[in-house]
Amino acid sequence: MGNNGAMDLTSLTKNQKTILKVLADAEGKALWGVEVRRRLREDYGVELTKNGMNAATRRTSRYPRQMVVIKWVDSDEIEGSTRHASHRLKQEYISEVRKQLQ
Repeated sequence: MGNNGAMDLTSLTKNQKTILKVLADAEGKALWGVEVRRRLREDYGVELTKNGMNAATRRTSRYPRQMVVIKWVDSDEIEGSTRHASHRLKQEYISEVRKQLQ
């Protein structure tokens, strides 16, 4: 933790850092996991499968889950039976992510 209580994001894995960058780019808007992975690929050249993203953000990893809201998307928002999670970087962490991971 830094002197202001913020986590040292530079020690995260490349995938974890890039996920946070994508979420910061979204300016606090919630993104479905498939959209996060698309932006990872198109904006940062990082290919990450659904399982790879789950591994990067799992509770037992160093991923700063306290900075991100991850929740299941309501079933009435999706078509078919595929479950989706949304990811949103909390507003108060956007500038910290940008400062540390630019």
